[in-house]
Amino acid sequence: MKVFKKLSLLFLLSLFALIAIPICSHAANTPAGDESSLVDAIKNASNNDTISLSTNIVIKAPIDIAGKNLTINGNGHTISANTDEWQASGENSTLITAGKGTKLTLKNLTLSNSVKYGVQAYNGGHVVLDNVEIKDCAYGGVLANAGTVEVVNLHLGHNGREGTNNGIEIARGTSLADGDTDPVLIMNGSLSSTEKNNVVYIDTNDPVGGFEIINTENSTNKVFINDNKLVVADKNNTIIYQGNDIGDVAVEGEEYKETVPEKVPEKPKKDGTPKTGSSNLLEISAIAIAISSMAILVLKRKDLSC
Repeated sequence: MKVFKKLSLLFLLSLFALIAIPICSHAANTPAGDESSLVDAIKNASNNDTISLSTNIVIKAPIDIAGKNLTINGNGHTISANTDEWQASGENSTLITAGKGTKLTLKNLTLSNSVKYGVQAYNGGHVVLDNVEIKDCAYGGVLANAGTVEVVNLHLGHNGREGTNNGIEIARGTSLADGDTDPVLIMNGSLSSTEKNNVVYIDTNDPVGGFEIINTENSTNKVFINDNKLVVADKNNTIIYQGNDIGDVAVEGEEYKETVPEKVPEKPKKDGTPKTGSSNLLEISAIAIAISSMAILVLKRKDLSC
């Protein structure tokens, strides 16, 4: 009987230990310090892996990612293009592209000096931008090319051709014109820009078709439709950035409503005008009558007490 109790206790302890031990995550964190190691790390990555940059990286060709959930943590470093030795991938010259079946999170990273765009969500791909800066890209900062762009914390410098600006571009390329995937912009945090115009830009030359804007409840900045334009508002619902005319594009999103301050009822003002003439005489008369009445009462009381 004692042996049975010991075995039972041992079994319970073993079971408790199995429950208490956390399930090990198989997600890897792979370092990358140059273009070759970055490309290899992406190629060999499994779902939910993280690639961490150890230094700034200059690349000579676009980085395409398809069919993976992946995070690239820049650790404050930069990915930029070597424009002198750049080799495009077909028509693609974006620094980093998240293709179909991909959810790519970029964090703590700067993208700059691209021949075209800094990053694009392509054909159903999903890009999350968390503490990312994008600047000095020749065509634009971010391209939602029939994909989803989610802004958590994004800062945009100047992007686009000289004399223009193109922050986040909404498009669907001609090769995807017959597809059923519309571009989506999710505002889930903060968006800042050194430029004021075309911070969110719709490419009306491409057959965009439809476009959806989603503003989460927790987002500091939100994108609205205002007089056939897209605008970006701050936490106080004040418009801070303008977009271009949306043309005939069917945009699904919130209409901008200006905040009207509540009117506080005014307290009635006291009349500070000195009283003169008949009003003064009336007051004096009333006082005199009151004094006379009091005197008569006093005299009557004296007569009664005698």
